Amino acid sequence: MRVGFSILKEIKDKRTAISGQVYGIKDIEFERMVKLLEKQGYLERVLRVGDRFSLKPARLSEKGERFLMEHAELADEYPDSMEELKEWVRADRAKE
Repeated sequence: MRVGFSILKEIKDKRTAISGQVYGIKDIEFERMVKLLEKQGYLERVLRVGDRFSLKPARLSEKGERFLMEHAELADEYPDSMEELKEWVRADRAKE
């Protein structure tokens, strides 16, 4: 859940230079998460050209905005720097 939350938050904050590497996951896993968020209606305007995509024009849908509000407790503990994101995401995986 933390990866999805973070992707939505970073897009909302206009920090779209994110990738699987930022989260310590494979790029294909990152791409699948973006596709899932888009398919479930949390994201809009993901630019796709061939097998590549860009999050620069992406924005949150109303459902995506609501998701961030409903999970505000994650925002309270969200890391201040991109370097800390891998560790923050790992905490979610440790719960599984």
